[in-house]
Amino acid sequence: MTRAQSKDYFECAFGLLPSLLEANREVLDRIGSRLVEQVAQGKFLLVAGSGHSAIFAMELYHRAGGPSFVLPVVNESVLPLFGPARAREAERKPESLLGALHRVQPQAGEMLWICSQSGINASIVELALEAKKLGLFTVGFTSVPHSGSVSSRHSSGKRLMEVCDEVVNLGGVPGDALLPFSGGAVGPFSTLSALVQAHVVLSRACLELEARGVRCVYTSVNTPGGEARNQALEAAAGLRDDRLRVTNS
Repeated sequence: MTRAQSKDYFECAFGLLPSLLEANREVLDRIGSRLVEQVAQGKFLLVAGSGHSAIFAMELYHRAGGPSFVLPVVNESVLPLFGPARAREAERKPESLLGALHRVQPQAGEMLWICSQSGINASIVELALEAKKLGLFTVGFTSVPHSGSVSSRHSSGKRLMEVCDEVVNLGGVPGDALLPFSGGAVGPFSTLSALVQAHVVLSRACLELEARGVRCVYTSVNTPGGEARNQALEAAAGLRDDRLRVTNS
């Protein structure tokens, strides 16, 4: 591989991000403002994804420099690590993520961010529909170019972008991979796009909340005092997050 070839993905992916962020600026601002006010009132942010989009929920949950008010809506069945065929099957079942949603005790008015590159699988669409029945405000992080080119697998015929209250366009191309070759394409973009845009919103929100005196940012436990700072945040989050109540005993 030549040096020029090794730079292709970086140049292509990061070349797309500035215009995508600008195109989504208004929706990112809206959900950011909503998030600040909700967290200041003691509410949480729910985040979900299936397949490789479950990385979205895992990245935003309980990490150094990240918020303590995030609750993941995910379960083993939709993770490729537990078997790609199994995850693929689970993604297409409408009920697969409903138990994970109810586990976090959703409260009316809270936001649920749902990440799905294609936005067509039944579990994701059903999750959004159930969330709306519960009075949640839904935000779909999805690729409009891809989703608009394929049909839904949900019985309603609807795609994620058609059932959510707000949509953050992940951009990219149908199939996700950016660099074509004779047999297909390589270099997926959606995870990078979703996480950059999510962190743009979350970092701004956390800075404003901390400035207001609302402590909400985890510190690395691998730094002096980090673990002690996190204990109070975990205690508060643990009222809704049963994962934080699990011990080794």
